[in-house]
Amino acid sequence: MKARSLRHRLEKAAKLLVIVQKHTPDVDCRLDEDKGENGHLIVDFQGSGTNRSKIVSLGKDLENKGYKFTEKKSPWLGQTTYLGKEDDKSSIVLTLPIAKNRMNINEDEPERAYSFTEA
Repeated sequence: MKARSLRHRLEKAAKLLVIVQKHTPDVDCRLDEDKGENGHLIVDFQGSGTNRSKIVSLGKDLENKGYKFTEKKSPWLGQTTYLGKEDDKSSIVLTLPIAKNRMNINEDEPERAYSFTEA
């Protein structure tokens, strides 16, 4: 990747990280700069001890910045994934742990629109 392109992706991800750190400073984050148009910031709440109210406040703040979310539940993986997208910004992927259910391996729920402000 060209230096200029990488710098722009990292700057966009850094702006997103400021918002994440404000609400959930102890969460595990990583950047997948090859995903999407401007990269994906992956925020993993597994083992972070973050409560649901902080996650909802993070989601509301991101929605106020223009992000639109979709929700995908994967009980067989033991996680719920929220994908937030906004034009010309890095996408954000929030993964939250849920109870694993290995019996539902073939029952994959479709993605659906989700709003933290209505949660």
